[in-house]
Amino acid sequence: MHGRRANNPMAEQVKLEKVKEIIPLVNDMIKKKKTNQYEKEYIDATSVILRKCPYLQTLWNYRREYFESIKNEYLKGDDKTENIPQGDIDKGDFTKTRVEDLKKMMKDENTMIEEILCKFNKCNELWFHKLWIVKYCLKNNLLSVHDLLKELEYCKGSFYLDDRNYHCWNYRSYVIACVHICMGKKACRKVVGDSVEGDKIEESRCGDPLVRGENIFDANTSNYELSKLLIEQNFSNFSAWFLKYSLKESLINIDDELNLIKNAIFTDPFDQSLWEFYRWFLFKKGNYQEQIFFILLENNCIYIFFHNLVKINTSKSKCYNLNNEEIYGEWNRHFISIDNPHNNFESYVYIFKFDESINLKNITYLKLVLHYFKYNIHEPEKINYEKNILQDLLIDADYLNEDNKCEYNIIYEIHFQNFSKNPNFKLLLDYNTQNGKGAKKLCEMKCADIYATLYKYINYSNIILNTARNVDSDLLSSELEQIDELLYLEDGCKFALFTKFEILKRLEKFDELFQVLEQLKQVDHLRAGYYTDRESEITIQGKIHEYYRELEIAGSCNEVLDLSSLNIDNIVYPLMIEAFFIPKINLSNNRISESCTGKFTVNFLYNLRELNLSNNQIKRLDILMKNLYNLKFLEKLDVSKNVLLDINEDLDKFEFVILPVLNEIHISDSNISLLLNEKYKDKHELNTFDVVRTNGKVTLAKVPELESIAL
Repeated sequence: MHGRRANNPMAEQVKLEKVKEIIPLVNDMIKKKKTNQYEKEYIDATSVILRKCPYLQTLWNYRREYFESIKNEYLKGDDKTENIPQGDIDKGDFTKTRVEDLKKMMKDENTMIEEILCKFNKCNELWFHKLWIVKYCLKNNLLSVHDLLKELEYCKGSFYLDDRNYHCWNYRSYVIACVHICMGKKACRKVVGDSVEGDKIEESRCGDPLVRGENIFDANTSNYELSKLLIEQNFSNFSAWFLKYSLKESLINIDDELNLIKNAIFTDPFDQSLWEFYRWFLFKKGNYQEQIFFILLENNCIYIFFHNLVKINTSKSKCYNLNNEEIYGEWNRHFISIDNPHNNFESYVYIFKFDESINLKNITYLKLVLHYFKYNIHEPEKINYEKNILQDLLIDADYLNEDNKCEYNIIYEIHFQNFSKNPNFKLLLDYNTQNGKGAKKLCEMKCADIYATLYKYINYSNIILNTARNVDSDLLSSELEQIDELLYLEDGCKFALFTKFEILKRLEKFDELFQVLEQLKQVDHLRAGYYTDRESEITIQGKIHEYYRELEIAGSCNEVLDLSSLNIDNIVYPLMIEAFFIPKINLSNNRISESCTGKFTVNFLYNLRELNLSNNQIKRLDILMKNLYNLKFLEKLDVSKNVLLDINEDLDKFEFVILPVLNEIHISDSNISLLLNEKYKDKHELNTFDVVRTNGKVTLAKVPELESIAL
């Protein structure tokens, strides 16, 4: 199989005979282990066996339990210590000698592991036991920070032999966490001094970086040096590139990094790891903290849009005026799931509603201090060791548990003179003063009545959030030219084509995008379905772009954004968020279902007045209405030619969420209209809506005249 010959039967027989020799010893050790009998002679015997076959977990377990059983004898002394005659060696010196003996035993154990690793460098049992030695020594104060730094040097040497050894990469990350733990304990011992066991540690001083001794070792610098070394040795090393994901920006020179990665790409354009890092560097720049997408002011509320799901700590988030005085109000969020509003604390949009006593007309400046949780930011000096294999090191060391270690904050300043004069919503135009010249130019443009400029602003903000900091469209255009040069030489490189697609998408060159997608389907036919889905997304963005372009030319536009018959099955936030200011959208003749919950972008288009969802795959009207709960200005909804409910449903008990100003729901050619025309033909009201039957067509309507009469 795989071009390899079958094993030699004679060799297999020899291995089998060796295994038979081990079985009696293993059985004997298991019996000893059950009775808690651990003998030195078995340690010597297992050493010989494990050097030849290190995969026997039972033998490693026996060795670990042996060392655990003897530690009190070496660390605290025993009856032998009490029987030392007066005049002989001092008891303290004797205990110190015994501790040194235990240190030597563990050092010899570690040396044995490293010798075996020379032959079995990917044996999981060896790396696990090596980490156990580190933990054992840390818990018993047999190891210093410098010893741990030597372990990092050992890892570096191992990478020279096998730079893709994931066992070694995992071990190295654990050692870095151990360095962090060791420095924390050492610093706290310095603070307390010679305090007796049980005294409380001064936690306030233990948190001081100088006291903690963090200047001894910096994980970011160590990662940078190692990644640079390994990449120079072999640029086709995804693990080494990954180290750069966690680097601080102060250690990175953008031009140097781009030149390095492009030199590697032109050397081997079919190495996927190189393209992954290249796209990461251009479009994401690591797992950085969240940024605000854009802000709206409406109905005495601030709407804060994020690009990703965010969990805001509303109990700590505050709002201040120009004099740094707190402005009080109530926090709320856009419900991702209306069925579970109290337990679902994540959202894309948060709302701060000012107290009724606050008059925004008298306020020219606000400062929002937002505290939020994010758990996927990789910071090597903040490893969640309390949740992994190192958690037992934190026993009696609660001061190492950092409160709110996954909590971050955003300080966002709002100048009200930079809000647009939109009659329905006021959009903040100064997105972020640090995000380049493009945003500043948009701020200078007048946008009192035209939505097109606001679209440009939101779209530009979206580009910024998808590209590296300090990277503008000019750089993307320059990179695009170099990718074209590479494709001239290697026209079948799917990684280059996909990167070109990502750049063109951000530059809104829609005509070229479809050409690239067709090329990708040919060179990467196994993912043709994926590229077809991308075509649907690009078509949507192109339609929005065309809509606003016509709006900008004409000066005003009440036309519908036509997204019908595009084979759309889902629209996930923030896709289509650029359509925020379009009041009428036609999504008919697609494959959208009511299950498009939570991230369904339509539910974030607060300015929507008319929505056409006819001839889709909507089976439950009540669920759909729950998922459109946030559309407070929706007046007309067309869901005809959908199932909408089960044919056996009892319409007398049928209910759905009622939107504030929704006065017209078209339900023709659905199970609801079928029931209303037959079984419930005498029913004239459904869930507070009047049933209007016209030439076989059925509409649920609220007639304003009737409402006024009733009032």
